[in-house]
Amino acid sequence: MPWKNNIINTFGADDMVFAKHPSDVKSAKQVISEAKAANATFEDFEKEIVWHLYKNHTESDMSLDHIKKQVERAKKFW
Repeated sequence: MPWKNNIINTFGADDMVFAKHPSDVKSAKQVISEAKAANATFEDFEKEIVWHLYKNHTESDMSLDHIKKQVERAKKFW
């Protein structure tokens, strides 16, 4: 399964925070490893994070600020 399909596993189901919970951290490390093995750049990874948040979680609290913070969190793991 391509790494892009596993982005969903890197977020908390309720808080939509990237790799905050231990199981999400484990998933994030795995997905990042898979992305790098596929020669993806961080920009490729970032696009998938933004798309996931936009596509699946468009509640009113899903602000641009929240998305920016999740990208920043992901970059620390990258």
